[in-house]
Amino acid sequence: MEANTFASFSPNHVLTFSIFIFLAISSITLACDEKNSTIPTSSTKTNFSYTSKTPLNSTQKNNFKTFIKNSCNSTTYPYICYKSLSPYASKIEENPLKLCNFSLSAALKAARGASSAVSKLLKSNDNHLSSIGEGVVQDCFGNLKDSIEQLQDSIDAMTHLDADFDREFQISNIKTWVSSAITNDQTCYDGFDEMNVDSILRDQIRRTVLNVARKTSNALYFINNNIY
Repeated sequence: MEANTFASFSPNHVLTFSIFIFLAISSITLACDEKNSTIPTSSTKTNFSYTSKTPLNSTQKNNFKTFIKNSCNSTTYPYICYKSLSPYASKIEENPLKLCNFSLSAALKAARGASSAVSKLLKSNDNHLSSIGEGVVQDCFGNLKDSIEQLQDSIDAMTHLDADFDREFQISNIKTWVSSAITNDQTCYDGFDEMNVDSILRDQIRRTVLNVARKTSNALYFINNNIY
């Protein structure tokens, strides 16, 4: 009886189950990494880990969190905004520039996590992707790599805003890069609409990429409204 039950599963069921298990493991790993890690910095020269000179009292901490909450309420995705930035309230303080920096870093962290998950899928011997499906995922991986580069360029440029250079030109570049990063995320997301890709695989990747796009969108909002 057990042998007959197992034999009733079709190859498509086995494929779908294998992909689901792989992406579920990747999602759990990314969630654990996000919980245990801090917002990344671009290099040793780009460090947004601001520290206060004196210990903060409860009133200051509450004021900083209120600043982030009020700022996030104006974004398109306030819940994601507050969830990703509130742990860094004592470092952001009530500083609009730091708010932009940490928002960009949160988007970059999400993009790196998504890129890592997609890369692992492509390298896995158990992904059983069709040639069409693999092409779609490869394109998405390329979009995410471009998004990472554009966010990194934006963070690097933010560190030079006070330098002896054309500030308006720098701000324009930052806005262009962040907007392009959102476009790349959207291109990846839309790519799964145009091809016949396994629905579980499609939904898992799109959910991950959507998280990147939303955090990047919030970062762009702060840049548009806080940097002049």
